[in-house]
Amino acid sequence: GRVKDPGNHLNPGVLTDIFARVGGSNLSRDVATDTMVVLNSGNIYGDNLWLWRADHVLLRPEEEANFKNISYHYRQTVKGEVPAKMGLEVNGDDVTIHGLAVEHTTEHQTIWRGERGNVQFYQCELPYDVCHEFSKANHLGYFVEDNVKEHHAAGVGIYSNFRDHDVHVEMAIKHPESKDIKIDHVFTVKLDNIGVIRSLVNGVGPAATEKGVPTRLE
Repeated sequence: GRVKDPGNHLNPGVLTDIFARVGGSNLSRDVATDTMVVLNSGNIYGDNLWLWRADHVLLRPEEEANFKNISYHYRQTVKGEVPAKMGLEVNGDDVTIHGLAVEHTTEHQTIWRGERGNVQFYQCELPYDVCHEFSKANHLGYFVEDNVKEHHAAGVGIYSNFRDHDVHVEMAIKHPESKDIKIDHVFTVKLDNIGVIRSLVNGVGPAATEKGVPTRLE
């Protein structure tokens, strides 16, 4: 369940070198999860978390690659395969993570509900295989929920590589307006293919329209 636990600042929990993956390491395209990591406890320190929904999977015997321009050696994941809705959900207060990567999930990549969250370095790649429903649902690379009053993230990069549909995401990051919420040193970039991230934070900042050219918001 999602029962909130305050934890203990004198005896905090620690998560170090966590790699969660959905798909890619075997031949199954049916492996699935709703959320890779859920943190209900407060007073947690995380160091180096990589939460990855597979963007490519092993080829089955006699199977050929479906996007040979990308790789002859793997099948590129398409819509409906290895489904994973979210990478990280934080419900606890006073959670700090240094080094967080969340990639390719089909809804929000990270959602933060706890107070006084702190993330230093965040790397996020949006899913390649989604359609226009992804943008219509306003899914985000980093979402601080509306009732949060205090949060800080710095060194935040969110990338797009919409391969199959011309998806236009309104913003990479959304958070409530509060003097105690700060998102510093943000960039987005279009890695390849089609689609666009139209703004960086809360509708502010330039669109990432040119392949390989970052847009920034200090």
